[in-house]
Amino acid sequence: MDKQTIIEDGHRFRDRLLHAIKSGDRAKMDHFIGKMDQMMKDDSFDLLKRTPGNRLRSYKNFLLSHNTLYGHYAGKGGLSAPQSHYMTEKYAILIEHSDTISQLEQLHLNMLHDYSDSTIRIKTNENTSIVEKAENYIEMNFAEDISIEEIARNIHVHPSHLMRVFKKEKGITISHFRSKRRIKEAKQLLTYSTLSMTEIAMIVGFSSPQYFSRIFKREEGVTPLEFKRKH
Repeated sequence: MDKQTIIEDGHRFRDRLLHAIKSGDRAKMDHFIGKMDQMMKDDSFDLLKRTPGNRLRSYKNFLLSHNTLYGHYAGKGGLSAPQSHYMTEKYAILIEHSDTISQLEQLHLNMLHDYSDSTIRIKTNENTSIVEKAENYIEMNFAEDISIEEIARNIHVHPSHLMRVFKKEKGITISHFRSKRRIKEAKQLLTYSTLSMTEIAMIVGFSSPQYFSRIFKREEGVTPLEFKRKH
């Protein structure tokens, strides 16, 4: 196969991949991932030769540019601006902190799964409950220092009413719910990155590594370091 045909096929494949991200089609994405992985290993487009003598840097540059592209297409498909911003920033940090090609390959897989995940895209209608609206707002802003008053203001209810209804339906407070969401994100970073505890705490929204460690142990029964050693 000549170079022009390889390039044309590659562009058509990328268009289909981006459409799967935009439409949130995880089934189709799972089908594409194997081919993408093989294309990167074969380096049919000489992507890993763009920085002479440094395949790691070349792969990082490729992922950094595609991270932005994936975030853009996920946004066109309904991923909120705060979510898209958080994900692209998170993956940019993870890309730069990766030390090996194999880490970048796993990271790319995670990116494709996350950006094509339709379940995290916020959809509301006239039947969306107060609690669902609050959950959506927290999902979009879980790493930010948002107050209950801000959440209530954005979904047009009184803070005390929101707290009462949320606790009754979910069985936990809004603050606890947000902490659990942050811990869920932290577990992914602990598993797939070499970031320090301080960096992870800051990324997911905790004010200090000490507070992060305390909340993590409350939720998981082990400290972040103990969790990382097991994973």
